[in-house]
Formats: sequence, structure tokens, C-alpha cells
Amino acid sequence: MSGSVFNRLVLKDLYLVRWMIAGALVAGVGAVALMPVNRVATYVGGVSLVCVLIVLNIFLVMTTVAQERKDKVLVFILSLPISTRQYLVAKITANLIAFVVPWLVLSLLTIAVIDRTPLPNGVLPFWVTLLGYLLAYNCVLLAIAVATDSTGWQATGITAGNISVNFFIPFMLSRPSIAAHAEAAAAVWTPEVFIVLAVETAIAIVALSAAIAYRARDPDLV
Repeated sequence: MSGSVFNRLVLKDLYLVRWMIAGALVAGVGAVALMPVNRVATYVGGVSLVCVLIVLNIFLVMTTVAQERKDKVLVFILSLPISTRQYLVAKITANLIAFVVPWLVLSLLTIAVIDRTPLPNGVLPFWVTLLGYLLAYNCVLLAIAVATDSTGWQATGITAGNISVNFFIPFMLSRPSIAAHAEAAAAVWTPEVFIVLAVETAIAIVALSAAIAYRARDPDLV
């Protein structure tokens, strides 16, 4: 029975955010399509793609986690035959599907456009690490929203995540392993790139695991 409730909770959240996902895909495809036009369009398209994924991230988390708790929907959900941990896992599962599907589609499209157009493939490592950063940002913000009801902490997570993008981009572009090959015809995957990707993956996993472990023990979840 609890498995059926789990699946329905996941499907419920996905249904509620279906138009957000569709809108993000449309806007993201438009942004990626701009990138090979010229140098200015490359900048505009790249910035637009980043903004689309950030906005999707914030809207998903605030709509399906923070707003649901504010509307007291959680009181009803936890009256169903499902444990607190199962509820938390269902919430995270739905959010990850809702974000990762458009993120993956747009990431693969970005890689394909760079590879199939005159854009230098040397920028691929930068784009892969940037897209990985945006996924890690989603996981951290989701973890904060799951772990606490505090709007202050949630706003801090959003602010810190949005601002940090402006530091991450120049940081990666200034790395010798990225800058030296940015205009190259072929991508160069250095150990530094894989270290960044590993750190992003670790942050995402640790944040979500810690949020579930912490919140599942909270007697005041509702």
C-alpha cells in the first residue's frame, strides 16, 4: 500500500509542475539555438540557458516543497499509509525527475550543438562543469527546503546559489586547463575537470542524504 502511495505522491508533484518543465524546455531550446549564430548570440544564449535552469530550480523547489508545507498539505499526506522517510524520498524523487529530465535534455542538446557547429569543442569541459554545478545547486536548494521550514534559510540558499554562479563561471574560465584549450577544435578533459565534477557530485549526494537523515528524525515535521 505504501508503495502505491509513494508512486502517487511522485506522480502528483510531476503533474503539478508539468507546465514548468515544458516551459523550461522550450525556453532552453531557444537559448541553445542562439549559441552558434555569432559571438554575441553565444553569450546571450549561454546566459539565457543558465537563467532558465536556475529559474526552473527555484520554482520547482518552492512550489512542491515550501508551498506545500505552507498550505498544510503535509498534514493530510502524512495521514496516509506512508512513513515520514518515504514521504521525504518521494518529494526528493519527484523534484529530481522534474529538474533532471529538462536539465539532461538541454545538456545533451548543448553538447550536440557545440560539437556539430563551428563553436570550438574546447569549451565543452567548461560547459559540462557549469551544467554539473547547476545540478548540484538544485540538489542543495532542495535539501535546504526539505530540511527546514525557515523561509530565511531557503532565501539564503537561493541568494547564495544565484550569486555563486557569477563566481563559478569566471573561476572555471580562468583555470589554465580550461583557458588554454577554450578555442581548440577538440575538447581536452584534464584531471582538474574531473575533480570539479566529482566535488559537484559529492556535494549533491551529501546534501540530499543529510536532509533526509535530519528531517526524518524531526518530530515536528508537520
